[in-house]
Amino acid sequence: MQNLRGCGLKERNTRFFLYSFFILSIGVFLFWLYLFSKDINGSQRAVFYGEAHDWFMDWFNVVYYSVGKRPYTWGLTEERSLPPLTFLLLYPFSKLYEYDITGWAENESRYEARYSQLPIDMFTLVFILSYLLLFYSLYKHSRRNAPVWATDITRAVLFGLLFVSGVNLFCIDRGNLQVITAAAVFLYVYLCDTETTAYAGSRDAYGDEEKKGSQKAGLLRTGIGICCLAFAAAIKLFPAIMGVLLLYRKKWKEAAAAFITGMAMFLLPFLWIDQPFFEAIGSFIKTAGEHAGSYLTIAEFGLSTPMVIGVTGLSHGVLQGLAYIMAVLALITAWSLKSYWKRIMLVTLVLVMTSGQQGYYCLMFLFLPIVLFFNEEHDLKDILYVLCFVVILSPLQRTVFVNDVRVTMRDVINIVLIGLYIELLIEAIRSAMLMRKDHA
Repeated sequence: MQNLRGCGLKERNTRFFLYSFFILSIGVFLFWLYLFSKDINGSQRAVFYGEAHDWFMDWFNVVYYSVGKRPYTWGLTEERSLPPLTFLLLYPFSKLYEYDITGWAENESRYEARYSQLPIDMFTLVFILSYLLLFYSLYKHSRRNAPVWATDITRAVLFGLLFVSGVNLFCIDRGNLQVITAAAVFLYVYLCDTETTAYAGSRDAYGDEEKKGSQKAGLLRTGIGICCLAFAAAIKLFPAIMGVLLLYRKKWKEAAAAFITGMAMFLLPFLWIDQPFFEAIGSFIKTAGEHAGSYLTIAEFGLSTPMVIGVTGLSHGVLQGLAYIMAVLALITAWSLKSYWKRIMLVTLVLVMTSGQQGYYCLMFLFLPIVLFFNEEHDLKDILYVLCFVVILSPLQRTVFVNDVRVTMRDVINIVLIGLYIELLIEAIRSAMLMRKDHA
């Protein structure tokens, strides 16, 4: 009987889905690579920010604005709107190069630092370590609840395709701290959001480690997970949404601890800012507000993007209001989804699609539910999800005009995400209503 485990129809579907995802994604990447190699200055270069002329500048901009410890008082709004912990963490790297912050609009010192050996070496080291942590966390998830036929080879191929996805190519080009932020979120989910069901014969089923560990080890595990969530939220703010997973499992004390830890990590770095404490907070709020306003015309993902506004004819305010309504409905119903990957996907889509301020690299948060998808059994109709994943991760670039509305590949990805979001939200609402009816 043991040898027959993992051979059911639904499990065979999952294996077929995984290999289909491999073939399609490899084909898409090779086709992009072929087009890119034919003309490196052509349309396929658009997968990178500014066609790759501004490489690694998300990192070096933060380092640059940390000089003088007054990041919210000068410079471009979009470059200095991050929480203070971000500037505090990168402040030591500002000592590796003689940055000139006088006449910041004209001087090139922050760009020139990229060609200096020590600054670029330290950047490379931090990013290598960040990616190791990212894929370590995904590896741990991939072993939980995994079918017996899943091997380290299939995991390596899956992770390799995530690495060469358009999302990650863009993130590498920007040098964005999204990598370490996503890794922290994934570790939090692994450590604090414990599933109990598993395939028969699973190598690393949810719940096994908790049974083996002591209560002390469990508390340490939870504490590390809470710190990971608090860190991610203090860096990017929006990952705080993932704290709802603790509420779904009625871990009230852990949720309170996460909130307190997150607030501490967010507020305490304001003491480092060379401004009075409350003045620094006010400067940050003003800068963040200006940054949000600047995204009204350049948002790429969510319901209120210029493309969606052009196609629907609805105003930004109406669409953004609808986005908030969908987010609330999703967060109060996602718990009812029986499929774990769908629950994580729906909450992640709230994180990615609600604010209208999320950049292309924020889709890296979707790596986790994509990995979790291949850990579960599926009906044949779920092949549609695989096709969605291929589109979301595709590096291919193309721009067309539909009724005078400019539509890019990222707009296509956004349409796919909106469709996926609506489908999962409807399923969650139905599931929640059925559960409420059963308990009535």
